[in-house]
Amino acid sequence: MTMAGFRPPFFLVLSLFLAGAGALAVACFGWEGFGAPLLALLAAGGAAFGLALLDSPAEERRFVARLFLAALGVRLLAAVLFRIAVGGDESYLYSDSNSYDRVAWVLAQAWRSPAAVGGVGPVDFILDDMYPRLLAGLYFLLGRAQLAAVVLNTVFGASSVYLVYRIGILLLDPVTARWAGWLTAFYTGFWLWEMMTMKDALFLFLILLFFLGLYRVWSVFTLPGRFGRRILSSAAWIAVLGLIFLAAGELRDYMPPILACSALLLPVLFFLRGGGPWRWGLAVGSAAAAVLIFGPWISSRSLPGVALGSDSLLGQATEVPDTRTVGVFLDWIIGHPSGFARYMFLAAVSTGLAPYAWLVPGSLPEVSRFENYMIAYPGMWMWYVLIPFALFGLVQTVRRTKGEIGPVVFYAAAVFLMVSVFIPREHRHRDMMMPVALLLAASGLVHGRKWWALGLAVWIPLVGFIAWKLNSAVPILLAAGAAAAGVLFWHVRIRRRESRLMRIQ
Repeated sequence: MTMAGFRPPFFLVLSLFLAGAGALAVACFGWEGFGAPLLALLAAGGAAFGLALLDSPAEERRFVARLFLAALGVRLLAAVLFRIAVGGDESYLYSDSNSYDRVAWVLAQAWRSPAAVGGVGPVDFILDDMYPRLLAGLYFLLGRAQLAAVVLNTVFGASSVYLVYRIGILLLDPVTARWAGWLTAFYTGFWLWEMMTMKDALFLFLILLFFLGLYRVWSVFTLPGRFGRRILSSAAWIAVLGLIFLAAGELRDYMPPILACSALLLPVLFFLRGGGPWRWGLAVGSAAAAVLIFGPWISSRSLPGVALGSDSLLGQATEVPDTRTVGVFLDWIIGHPSGFARYMFLAAVSTGLAPYAWLVPGSLPEVSRFENYMIAYPGMWMWYVLIPFALFGLVQTVRRTKGEIGPVVFYAAAVFLMVSVFIPREHRHRDMMMPVALLLAASGLVHGRKWWALGLAVWIPLVGFIAWKLNSAVPILLAAGAAAAGVLFWHVRIRRRESRLMRIQ
């Protein structure tokens, strides 16, 4: 072929065009503003996407690709649009995010030169934490590319969506797993933390990876087949579980015991399912013996104070527990049973509904302007709708899995109670259990639709509370209009289905 008739392959032309566009973008926006985030997206995003496909059976890969890319795309788009909306101003970030960024940059500079670490102010207590050191490693390689860290967090978020889907496949069924994947992908509460240099996206990913590994290791011992073929995979997952367990302490002191109890619960439930009252006696007796042996040590463990202002509505309506140590806390509960019951009810409701998605700017004196957490509002409205389905799904899932969902449910309940006791209304830490709640809600949507009317027992009081909080009937009118539209849509769908069946007959 002569040079005159030579036509370069399309992909070669496309690659050269993209390379030129990328070089121009780096020249205009700088390495830290465009080059480093793009490199992080290609490297981390490509690796995560490839591993998700490799981990999936061939018949699932097309759906996995759509789910992963959609989850990653909406997170990247949200981060870009929100950054444009605030004019690139870093002040919209949470103070914790700024602290991690500052500490990581100080560490990265210290690794490049013998200068002593300093200049981090009152947040020097996180110098030895795992996440700032990981972030420092990124800055050491790429420079202070904060956007690259944001891109990595969006990749962790999309990977978490895949893990929720995969756990749903292992424990439930494909339809429920797909619902759970899409709900997790579009729950905007996760987006808020994934568009910042926060550790939440990483640790949520690690926790979900822990449960995926736990169930895969367990399957080695329970599923039929040759054990030898799966021994290497099991050993690798056990190593992953150990590393995640060690990293969990970096998140919160209460995470390692919660994960340890979750892992222990799986063989215990399997043992109890074997039948025989003596098994229950042995399990209860062993638990009682463990409490007696470790009781003094547990009782002396210190606990964080309750993060609740005395001028808040919750602080004025309840007695605040004394949580200096586990023993003091238990003594307070015994001495104030009614006060503790009232506190837990109000704190659990407050934590379950936070952030209050009806608090729009100007609705209350303390909400005078747009706040960064308000990006989570669409996800919270979705959660309000899904709350009854999560309750339906809990019953359905426990029955259908014969209790194997127990470790995941125990983890979610324990995290929710810990957050409710110590930091009520803190949706940031509550989101550590929201993937499980969305998984249960997906199960309720799939298997509990005939009970949808029972949701009125949740929705009517919730809308009434919102109307009372805002001193306005607008929420009730909006809810009535949405319900009427939903009923109309449902009837139209039923009529179309009946017409289709009549034509077929």
